[in-house]
Amino acid sequence: MKKWLISLSVIGCLTCTTCTVFAADDSSHPKTTPTHTTLHPVTANIQSTDGPNVHEWGDIKSSVQVTRDTLRDAYQASHDAYTKKLQKYAKISPSAAKKAVVAEHPGMTVEDIQLRNIRTNLVYMSIVRDDEDKYLVVVDAGNGHILVDKRLPTHNERVFANRDDSAK
Repeated sequence: MKKWLISLSVIGCLTCTTCTVFAADDSSHPKTTPTHTTLHPVTANIQSTDGPNVHEWGDIKSSVQVTRDTLRDAYQASHDAYTKKLQKYAKISPSAAKKAVVAEHPGMTVEDIQLRNIRTNLVYMSIVRDDEDKYLVVVDAGNGHILVDKRLPTHNERVFANRDDSAK
């Protein structure tokens, strides 16, 4: 069985790497078209430089228009259904996760706490802030332990992060 699989694998590799296609050479059928045996290189650049940019959606107009409020409501409904579906797997409640965040950052305001998954790991994600600092806090939805506690840069820190002070 192993020899058979190895033989099949070798034939498959040879087919892909020799730039030829196995085809019957039957000269008795003159109507057959020649088989292409040339391989052309494939590049990662899929955008054509001569044609329009494939990511420009400005000129697409549908016959059906929906308001932004309708889209917002649809998104919220899908988010609520997502959360409801996952909530049964969480071992702690959102309020217990919020208590864990407040215990880690006393005196700060919890802006939002949401049940999310990070690579199939169920967690509560929260943003906490005060007048000076802002943190992303990720809480394990199973035991309430803090998994991530990361200070987020302020607006000014992001804007001036790459500024060269030596040029003054």
